[in-house]
This record gives sequence, structure tokens and C-alpha cells, in this order.
Amino acid sequence: MFRGVHNLTVDAKGRLKVPTRHQVQIDEICAGQMVLSIHPDDPCLLLYPLKDWQALEEKVSALPSLNIHTKRLKRKLIGHATDCDLDKAARILIPGALREYANIGKKIILSGQGHNFELWDEKIWNEQLDNLDELSKKEQIPIEISQLSL
Repeated sequence: MFRGVHNLTVDAKGRLKVPTRHQVQIDEICAGQMVLSIHPDDPCLLLYPLKDWQALEEKVSALPSLNIHTKRLKRKLIGHATDCDLDKAARILIPGALREYANIGKKIILSGQGHNFELWDEKIWNEQLDNLDELSKKEQIPIEISQLSL
């Protein structure tokens, strides 16, 4: 499971160094083979171990192909997917088109989401968190969340 929020820097070639605490985990789970794609709804990128990506891709591919929501999801999520491997220095290359989609600059956030990571431009990440806080104040807490014990 990938957990935690990491403040990182993208180098001049568009590479991201994976935090040490996740390097061994990624190597064990997928031998460094990852898939990077755009998030279909948020201005960020998604980074999956290959095996978890393949499971997600199978689920998406099994959806009704004539459904407009399926088409949108396939074109965004699967259509932008890029295979990437951790290099010997534990870096991944973020292709320019994906960096552009998510407005990724030099400072980024790598946020563990369990089976995958989200990659955000640091400024947009902070704006999104503030926005979520404001929106959540306007809506009633769903019963499933209110019943959680932390």
C-alpha cells in the first residue's frame, strides 16, 4: 500500500525521484514497471504498478463500449497511459504531454492513494485541498463516513 504525501522536485529532464520508502515496495510489487496516465476528472496524474494498472484496464475495457462515459474514461485514462520503469537512480520520466496536462512544474506532490499514487503540481494540490475543504462544509457528511471510527 502506498501512503503519505511527499514534496518532490522534477528535474530539468522531467524526471521524478521516487522516495526511498517506496522504492523497495515498487521493486517487490512490479519490478519497477509502472504505468502513468492522466486522471480523468482532476488536473493530476496517476501512477500505478503495472499489475494494478492491468487490473484497472481490464475493468474499464469490460464496460459497455457505446456508453459515452465509458468512451470518455477510455480515451482519457487508457489513451494517455504510458509505460514507465524506474531507472537505476529510482527515477521515472514524466512525458512532456502529461506534465502539460497536469500543469506540473518543478515542485510536485506525490500522494499515496493505496494501490497507486497521484502526482500534482504543488500549487494546484494546495488549491484543490482548500477547495475540497470549502465544498465539504456545504454538504452533509455521508452516513458511511460518519460511521467510520478513526
